[in-house]
Amino acid sequence: MYKTMHFALLGITALLVLQYSRATSPYLDQNPALQKYQDEASIFPLEETWYMAYRNFELDPVFGGDAKCVRFKSSGPGEDGAYPVLLQYAPNFSADATVTPSLSPGYTIENVLNFQAQGQAASVQGISAYTDVKKCVVFRLPYAGEGKCALLVPESKLKLV
Repeated sequence: MYKTMHFALLGITALLVLQYSRATSPYLDQNPALQKYQDEASIFPLEETWYMAYRNFELDPVFGGDAKCVRFKSSGPGEDGAYPVLLQYAPNFSADATVTPSLSPGYTIENVLNFQAQGQAASVQGISAYTDVKKCVVFRLPYAGEGKCALLVPESKLKLV
């Protein structure tokens, strides 16, 4: 009897979670109800260097391959909603890029960052699953593959990771 009740409660809970989450996607970053926790524009202009502290994939096809110390910092003032950054990794690699925040469908805040290397026509996106301008950003990185994510932290919080 208790086993049946346990499974019934588990099933009801699962249905309620699905019903009330109103998410049409398996990704947190595609749920406008959570957008107040995903405001990417709030970190710009950058006040300090940000580091990729963790990623759930081995090789990044855009940002450093298997490099372990990927970081970016402001390289000038923003203009028309676009911000110049300097991307650095490995001992001596650096590249200029432009970061432009944008909106996901259904959002009223800018939860997407479009990264475009200087001289390149294409850009890649980082979509915020969680952003706290003082602590960290959790990005989903579609260009790296299904379910690929990264944790970025400002330099002032690097020792806490």
